[in-house]
Amino acid sequence: MIKFGTDGIRGVANRAPITPETGVLVGRVAARYAAEHTGGRRVLVVRDSRPSGPMLEAAVAAGVLSGGGECRIAGVLPTSAAGTAVAGGLADVAVMITASHNPWTDNGFKILIAGGRKPSDHETALLESMLVDPGSGAECGATRAMRNQVAAMWRSALSVAVGDLSSLAGKRIVIDLAHGAATAAAEWLPQLVPGVELIATGNGRINENVGSEHPLHLAGTVGRRNAWAGFAVDGDGDRCKLVTERGDVVDGDALAWLLASRLGASRLAVTVLSSGALELSLPNVEVMRTAVGDRHLSVAISERGADLGCEESGHVVFRDGLVLGDGLVTGLRALAAAASTGSSLSEALAGYTPIPRRLTKVTVSRTPPLEELGPLQELRASLLPSLGRGGRIFLRYSGTEPVLRLLVEGDSDVRVRDASSRLQRVVEALLA
Repeated sequence: MIKFGTDGIRGVANRAPITPETGVLVGRVAARYAAEHTGGRRVLVVRDSRPSGPMLEAAVAAGVLSGGGECRIAGVLPTSAAGTAVAGGLADVAVMITASHNPWTDNGFKILIAGGRKPSDHETALLESMLVDPGSGAECGATRAMRNQVAAMWRSALSVAVGDLSSLAGKRIVIDLAHGAATAAAEWLPQLVPGVELIATGNGRINENVGSEHPLHLAGTVGRRNAWAGFAVDGDGDRCKLVTERGDVVDGDALAWLLASRLGASRLAVTVLSSGALELSLPNVEVMRTAVGDRHLSVAISERGADLGCEESGHVVFRDGLVLGDGLVTGLRALAAAASTGSSLSEALAGYTPIPRRLTKVTVSRTPPLEELGPLQELRASLLPSLGRGGRIFLRYSGTEPVLRLLVEGDSDVRVRDASSRLQRVVEALLA
């Protein structure tokens, strides 16, 4: 049975499950879901710039048509553009063909439902059941080209979402587009941010030594150009990684602190993997923690009143932003907020104090409930007091690979490393 992971189906392109056959299934499921749960039949198909994209796009389109849907093809655009288009009424559901920040050899499928949002756990289970029995359409659907309309709606929404960028006037900013979906903005970004320099604009392979997962390429360019700062997005354009004028790479939790503190947030949603330094560095902000995945951050915004949600990966969702996270919006808002202080990006980040942390993963052969592992829980309880202020131990099984992720934080690097090593040995003895 094909499963949707934390953020869709992913894997090596042209190998199961990322094959044309799966693409047809996904297209039929999208058409069926649209008909049964929205009363419509318009399925938008968007992709990033991977070599396997056209093949999988054709497969998804075939599935939509065979399921009786109207396939609206928009070509290479970010995931946020697909969500904006559904939210704006250009389609009933969307299929985004991307593997996000993964290597160019991978690809994947995301389904966005009514409102342009990502499915809940219940809705994901329903979509997975439809993959087993996608049904069949009474008649073949039709195809319609929609790139211009979707691109225009995304550009308009993004231009509003970035807010006031006047503080960036006269500053040299470098933006790394990862040779990915965000290259669709390359023509008009210089109009939005005069003086911006764009790199990785589509003349290379998506995510290969560029983008948010390889920020040293950007850091080198910022240094050579004597730029004020820069940021990189990932393959589908939803992540953001900042780089300071010194060439230092800013981690995702420092980005969350910058946005929350400079934008006046009263409630910040982060995942369980984000640093406990956020609670310590934001004493006047309520920090909410969610399960891993940006869709949980969106729920915290819509249902729990968070002003913004930030993953440690640099994926940010704003209450007053696009329906899905957009790395360009995140980067521009963050830099504008820093510049409005009249200081450099490094100086604007000085109020954030990270704490020692160690994140490791242990390969496991089985995944029993963690609460049933007595020796592990006893060791965890005995180690927590030694980690001091902000001390935290978090354990979770990966949803995409046979590993247990182990996060330890505390006020001493030595004690954090010792605790992590001891926990890792117990996990290996119990589960390897």
